[in-house]
Amino acid sequence: MLDLATLAIFQQVIASGSITRAAQQLGRAQSNITTRIQQLEESLGVALFVREARRMVLTPEGQQLQRYADQLLTLAEEATQSLRGQQPSGRLRLGSMESTAAARLPLPLAAFHRTHPQVQLELSTAASLQLMEQVLDHQLDAALVAWPPPDVDAPLPLDLVPLYEESLLLLRPAQTQQGELPRTLAGFSDGCT
Repeated sequence: MLDLATLAIFQQVIASGSITRAAQQLGRAQSNITTRIQQLEESLGVALFVREARRMVLTPEGQQLQRYADQLLTLAEEATQSLRGQQPSGRLRLGSMESTAAARLPLPLAAFHRTHPQVQLELSTAASLQLMEQVLDHQLDAALVAWPPPDVDAPLPLDLVPLYEESLLLLRPAQTQQGELPRTLAGFSDGCT
């Protein structure tokens, strides 16, 4: 039988990349986290992690359990919220592009926290394509992305709500004294709109 508390520990080890950091973030002893992960692996009869030089990397079985753990923990939070009434609580996993997180989110997130102090907000940043994949994989509840996404040909099963429109500006150095412009202007990571 899967225990929600153990699944939450499992998820924290994944997010942290190590038992030591997971223990620090959860405020538990490292030995407690190690024991819970070992017990989970023993009860399932599979290795969930490969230990690589101070990092915990998911095995294919660990990746499979991660998808179920995301769904189970989300469902448990939804059940708790529905029984508690109208006051939102639980965890909200929000993704954002770095530029949006820096320029657009500080004030709305502060206001949201004042209004809904029982909601634990988790914010992570990545490029638009990675954020959409994380929403589809149930790793994020919602994400702020640039639209249309790069390298996506087929329609995605996502609800889209436009929040604001940005102007794209190109900044470049002025011409040199010899009248030449630089050859390299900008570089973007994969999945960046």
